[in-house]
Amino acid sequence: MSVSSKDKTLRNIFQEIPQRLLKILTPMPVVELLDTALPSTELRADLLAKLQDKSLLHLELQSFNDPNIPWRMLKYFTAIAEKYSTTRIRQLVVYVGNEPLRMKNSLELERLSFEFEMVDLRSIDCKLLLQSPDPLDRIMACLCRVEDEEYLIKKIMEAMEGMNEGERKDYIMKLLTVSELRPKLRVRLSAEVRHMPIVVRPEDINLSEEEMKKDILYELGHKVGLLKDAQDAVLTVIEGRLGYVPEGVKDKVRDIRDREYLHNLIKRLVSTEDVLGLLGEEFRE
Repeated sequence: MSVSSKDKTLRNIFQEIPQRLLKILTPMPVVELLDTALPSTELRADLLAKLQDKSLLHLELQSFNDPNIPWRMLKYFTAIAEKYSTTRIRQLVVYVGNEPLRMKNSLELERLSFEFEMVDLRSIDCKLLLQSPDPLDRIMACLCRVEDEEYLIKKIMEAMEGMNEGERKDYIMKLLTVSELRPKLRVRLSAEVRHMPIVVRPEDINLSEEEMKKDILYELGHKVGLLKDAQDAVLTVIEGRLGYVPEGVKDKVRDIRDREYLHNLIKRLVSTEDVLGLLGEEFRE
């Protein structure tokens, strides 16, 4: 089974450990993340960790109702018990899907009784995670129970304060990918980030070419690509007129996020006789 971009992103988020959410899901502190590859199988756990009481936590993220989940969890249990020589294993399925939860969390056979825990993320109040300083918690908050969408979006956006461009891009990519599980909310979040200057490469987006061109992530990347073209054009004109780009000017041009302004600046640079004077006027501190 191929892994979707949503599943991959959620798995990565839990490997980075959203602190408050994990504390809600398992009050016993995690002391060590363990190898998620399991012997003699193709199984790979979403999260496998040693807890403070020496037991193991096995956590699986589930984005749709899978009637075979009890059998899958049983396979995980036996593989984990074999690898780590213990049966002190707490298994937890965290349901993040958009449809109502309909999965069973047990198996009852003639000579086997097996069960595991299951949590619907929408049973958790999003405000518990929005109060966390951890950006990963705020991303996961969009999958929880939301009663005040305006407050949710405000707190999610506030998490980007103080981030550099790379951190902001990573945050937005994860946020928009995870929020695909909540289509109506994703529309609102997309409107909020539509004008943010992040660079999205095609390889960042795990969608078909047709789907990608309709997606907000592609649109963000496309717009930023056009912006970079306009910035490059300004720098080319400056270098063509002067033979060099004065110190500090390149960074100042890269800070301009208005393509129309950049195009007008090109016209002025081409027509003026005093390029240095124009640059001094434009970029005066």
